[in-house]
Amino acid sequence: MSKYKAFRSTRRSGITLLELLVVMSIISVLLALIVPAIQSARESARRLSCANNLRNCAFAVLSAAETHRRFPAAALWGAIGPDKEHVGPVRNWVVTILPLLDRRDLSDRWDAALFASDPSNQTVAEIHIASLVCPSDDSVTGGGDISYAINGGIGESDLVDGVQDCIVDPFGAPLDLNGNGLVCIGSEVSDGQPSDREVFKSLGLFFNENWNFEATPGYRGTVRYHTAASVQDGCSNTLLITENVLTGASADSNWASCDSRRTKVYFSNDVCRNNVCSRGSVSIGLANSAEAGINRGLGRQEGQAPWPNSHHADGVNAAFADGRVQFLNESIDGAVYFALFTTQSVRLSAETAFGSEPLSHEF
Repeated sequence: MSKYKAFRSTRRSGITLLELLVVMSIISVLLALIVPAIQSARESARRLSCANNLRNCAFAVLSAAETHRRFPAAALWGAIGPDKEHVGPVRNWVVTILPLLDRRDLSDRWDAALFASDPSNQTVAEIHIASLVCPSDDSVTGGGDISYAINGGIGESDLVDGVQDCIVDPFGAPLDLNGNGLVCIGSEVSDGQPSDREVFKSLGLFFNENWNFEATPGYRGTVRYHTAASVQDGCSNTLLITENVLTGASADSNWASCDSRRTKVYFSNDVCRNNVCSRGSVSIGLANSAEAGINRGLGRQEGQAPWPNSHHADGVNAAFADGRVQFLNESIDGAVYFALFTTQSVRLSAETAFGSEPLSHEF
């Protein structure tokens, strides 16, 4: 028998706690590097898909404008019935372009003889249309969603204290756009030149209009629209549609909504102090300011933030009236932003509150 005892190792196989901690630290570092890169790549893909959907919507709107030789109404409000005793929302710009979005099936099901709010039309409007939705919109419900809104300028026209076509901000407060101290004047002649209504038309591209009042004695309704020729700044310099993820579906709304705060986006009416655009009270540099600035309304509820908003970092996708789609940075200069909404450099007369110098559209 050997005088040497066999040597047996007592070392265990496996790893120590220290080695495990080191490996876990390395994996954590790798994940910290990889996960943001993956998320960034996914968001880039979503943003590109969002831009493509927006482009499809823009081409549909421009095709409708070419066919009808005018840009479509943001929304039509009209009277139903032989006596026109009932007035309400009829249809919006999305309903107008359904055939051009390859949804002739939905267009054929839409009953133009009924209000948009009628249950039969609402059944149609609750159907999901992929090209109306940005993949980055995390409020999507799968029924009647929309992530885009059209250029409404500074505000809206409405019935106020019995006066038709009163110019108001997005939340219904009257606007004195020519700065003469008069608002909601029934006679446009009495408002001077240019009138609030004339200035209003130059500040946006789409408007609410009346429908089915042509034969009504004493009242024909409000009809206000632009054509390609009336966009004097050039279609390549004028916003058509932008993202707004806060226009989407909810219990009482969908892509057929005629609510101005869901169909349109605006620049900030803070450009006029206290809604009065008199000389010394106008600063167009505030067009992209405060809560009305790009991506600054995201904390608000659906339908209560009628400004460009997206979940993309640093800005929103925007389509121009020539069909081009571009990313608008949220830090865009207010004066440039203002000019992109307007259809003509605001130089209507020496009395125009917005000044006498034409605005640059470069950005």
